[in-house]
Amino acid sequence: MLAGALLCNMNPILVLRVRRRLSRYHPGMSFGDDFEWLDDDAIVGYSVSFVEAVEPVEALKRIGAVVDAVPELSAAEADEFASAAGDQSVIRAGRHGPWTVLIEHDANKGVNERTLPALSAGTRAVSVFSSASGMDLFYYAEDGRLTTTVETTIPANRYGEQPDRFLRELSEVGLAPDDEPESARAATMALVRSV
Repeated sequence: MLAGALLCNMNPILVLRVRRRLSRYHPGMSFGDDFEWLDDDAIVGYSVSFVEAVEPVEALKRIGAVVDAVPELSAAEADEFASAAGDQSVIRAGRHGPWTVLIEHDANKGVNERTLPALSAGTRAVSVFSSASGMDLFYYAEDGRLTTTVETTIPANRYGEQPDRFLRELSEVGLAPDDEPESARAATMALVRSV
């Protein structure tokens, strides 16, 4: 088997690392600083998580992945592997500047409100989940605590220990409580960049 398996709700999630800086996520989609490919309507559901100053293998361990057999693949090899995985969820891990980025297409089985506290132990983590049904969520965790959750498609819906922590940033990216963003996905990634 080419990847380690993370068991979550009895469904295996395949995990893999991408060599060097993440440069491509899906054939033809650029993985640049702006993550513009996330606003592509062809992408139906995803989870993208960022953890600061934690290496990819350590990040995978923190969410419960068994990483002994995780291959390190080129971006092209990772695309091929993900395409061949069928119905199994695949988590990609790689570096983007000082951050480790975890990407999961069509799911958030690996990084979610249950695993974010462990992922953020001693650091901070930001995660975005966009469901196929159109709900977009922004999560912020720091030092082992999930402090803020925002439903960015309805920005007035904020939860956690510090639901208003990012009010200024939300307003700056067009996600103030009364806003109806043209693109919640683009605004959510702008929020991630501002954090």
